[in-house]
Amino acid sequence: MSGKFLGLAGPAAIGIAVAVSACGTVSSTGAHAVSTVASSASPSSSVNPSGSVSPSGPAGRSAAAVPVPSGYRRVGGSAQGISIGVPSSWVAINLAKESIQTAAHSIGLTGISASTLIQDMESLQKLHAVFVFDLKSVADSSSHFAANLNAYCSNSGITDYGSAGVPFVQQAAAIEFRQLHAADVKQRDIKVGGVPGLETTYQLTSASAGTLQAGQIEVLPKPDRACFVTLTSVKGQYPSRILAVAAATAKFP
Repeated sequence: MSGKFLGLAGPAAIGIAVAVSACGTVSSTGAHAVSTVASSASPSSSVNPSGSVSPSGPAGRSAAAVPVPSGYRRVGGSAQGISIGVPSSWVAINLAKESIQTAAHSIGLTGISASTLIQDMESLQKLHAVFVFDLKSVADSSSHFAANLNAYCSNSGITDYGSAGVPFVQQAAAIEFRQLHAADVKQRDIKVGGVPGLETTYQLTSASAGTLQAGQIEVLPKPDRACFVTLTSVKGQYPSRILAVAAATAKFP
């Protein structure tokens, strides 16, 4: 293994959970990895949209992506370094192509401060992320919170990938989520587009939305490449199937 885990605008990033509510505040949290661990092969398993488990293949070898299921569509692409299936009803914003000002207008949630949204989406734009919102969840949430997902890839700074990179990601993520005071952090091995990776679930506290529940896919699909998919919702309304579909349908263009 060589180097450090690089990513979000200079510092390293394990991913970004974005809290978006219709009552005026948007906040983002990036978990920054600052340590390295010895590499070793780690067995893992894949999670398909139905939640069943299948055996993993050779480290780093991507199997054919699972077709996007009915009611979903594919977002992302070469600019993000990853594409995944997301619910067709969710609003997708490609920050590699759209300005933050256009994105803020596209979301159209009553009461969101455009200036705050613009400021807090800058990191995702620098990473050319795709950002997806469930506008229906605003009405379903007492805090008017919009469930959302973002996906992107960045340089990892290490040569390990696939199963050989899982131990590094696992330890780095655990350290950084502790530093963020995330609660109920749980990790498990999964397959992401056929590549061994990690899923981390956790809880964060938002001043505007209360307790948020989030899940994150972390995978090193090739040398010096790290990809992240982060799903955030209010506690008790976490749509776990969406992250399972994202993992199963992932492609790395």
